[in-house]
Formats: sequence, C-alpha cells, structure tokens
Amino acid sequence: MSDIVITIIAVIAGCLMCFVGYRLFRLSLGIAGGVAGFVLGRFLIAWTGDLGIEWSNPAKIIFLAVLTLGLGILAFKLYMKALVAVTTIVCAFWFYDDFNFLFERITNSALRIVLTIAAGLIVGALIGIIVYYAQKWTISLFTSFVGARVISSVLAPLLWSSIASVEYAGIIEQRFLGTDLGLSYSLVRVLILVAFCAAGFVIQLKTSKK
Repeated sequence: MSDIVITIIAVIAGCLMCFVGYRLFRLSLGIAGGVAGFVLGRFLIAWTGDLGIEWSNPAKIIFLAVLTLGLGILAFKLYMKALVAVTTIVCAFWFYDDFNFLFERITNSALRIVLTIAAGLIVGALIGIIVYYAQKWTISLFTSFVGARVISSVLAPLLWSSIASVEYAGIIEQRFLGTDLGLSYSLVRVLILVAFCAAGFVIQLKTSKK
C-alpha cells in the first residue's frame, strides 16, 4: 500500500515539475529539494548498510521522511539561494545511479564511488549555476528534465511488468544495451525520460509567459 502511495505522489510531483515547472518554479524547487533529500537518504541507508549498520523499517521511513520534508521545505523557503545546492545534490546522485558504469574499470570500490559522486557534483554544480543565471528556456528545460526523470524512474518498472515478463524484458535490454546491465530498465527509462522531457519543455514554452 505504501509503495502505491509513493508512486502516485512521485508521478504527481514529476508532472507538476515537468509541465508547469517554470510557472511554479518555487514549488518545483521545493519538490526537487524533497527528491534530493529522498535520494540522499536512500544513499546513506545503503552506504551505512554496507558498513554493517542495520536499519529497521520504521527507522528507514522516519529517516527518509525527515530528509525529504526537511530539504524540501528548506529549498522552498530559501528559493533561489538553494537552487545550486539542490541541483548539485540531485544531479550528483542521479549521475551515480545512471553513469557509475563509466568508472567500472576502477577496481577499488571506495575510490570508484568517490570519483562517481565527485563527477556528479561537478556536473550538478555547473547545471545549477547555468539555471541560476538562465532565462526562461533553460529553467523550463531543467524542470522538464527533473520532472521527467522522476516520472521515468517510477513508471519504467510498471511498464516493463505490464508489457513483458522479467525474462523477456531482460533479453530486450541485454540485446540493446549489453549483457552486463541485466534487468535495470535502462532502455525504457531513457525512452520515457526523453518523451516526457520533450513534451514538458514544449508545453512550458507555449503556456508560460515571459
């Protein structure tokens, strides 16, 4: 039941950012802050778990809720002052999730994690600075991308399970993306991301005033 609620909230939040992000930029930034808090909390739980620290389910929920609501409210209150920080955190951990394979040849796991996150921080900071000083089209593109990214991460597993079995979906991904990826939903995530990002960007440019 909790998974369904989280899915619905994520889709609604993603759609708000994707299609009306520029007009509701302050709210969108608050949502992005909440996403950053959730992603950061999930990473910290996984990282401490690897160190041998066990989390109970209630503790995980409370920790994620505190970080999600805390960073979301903080980003909403600080508004543009929080833009670069929020963008940096979100991009850093999404870079870690989606592009860690770029550093897979590094055998030292700790060094690989540090380099991947560092690269993500640099990319996120650059994007945040560009958006901070940007005009309407860049803010629209940024909010469309973040909203589409949230939507794709939620809808990809649901779409795969509705159109194909796990085995068949894995074969499709391996055929297009290589056998090392397995069932990671990378292919359908990219398709959903591009479709929603393009649609959101076009709609925002047409419906938002200068």
